[in-house]
Amino acid sequence: MSDMTLQSPLAPILGAGPRTLQVDGHAVALGECPLMDMLNLRGDPQDAAFTAAVASVLGLALPLQANTAAQSAGHTLLWLGPDEWMLQCEAGQAAALEKGLREALAGQHFSVVEVGHGFTTLSVQGPGAGALLSRGCPLDFHPRAFQAGQMAQTHIARANAIVLCHQAGTDYALTVRRSFADYLFRWLSAAAGA
Repeated sequence: MSDMTLQSPLAPILGAGPRTLQVDGHAVALGECPLMDMLNLRGDPQDAAFTAAVASVLGLALPLQANTAAQSAGHTLLWLGPDEWMLQCEAGQAAALEKGLREALAGQHFSVVEVGHGFTTLSVQGPGAGALLSRGCPLDFHPRAFQAGQMAQTHIARANAIVLCHQAGTDYALTVRRSFADYLFRWLSAAAGA
């Protein structure tokens, strides 16, 4: 019998913590929010019973406007499409939340799938964060254009990513497939000149 340890895809690189970079003279901390649980949720946002059931389990209203997110302590709901969301939560919560959603939505048209093991989330924080992301992404990261609570599905250096703005210009979360995490981390480090 072997001893297995669950680790994030960036654990070998970030064992000592976030990497500090300089972008145009501004500091950026590049790190990871490791081992987050994630659920993909689908249903009819026009159905009041669906939205009420989700809110009762998560304590969050579904974000119904394109490219927005709803957040509370420990939970983030990302709008992915007209009838699709991604719930991000702390490690170990997905099973209970999935069970709660399935019970609350019983008899309705819906889908809940655990997807967290296929993704990881990088954090890009600091005064140079927007400038760094702009080097590989077509989005406008100026605080007037991409504000707190907004998100977008895009690409950064050819890697598909969900970009969530926590604080305009200075704090972003990039959710990517695990298989792209190492590549994107190294690309962002190189783009900063590290």
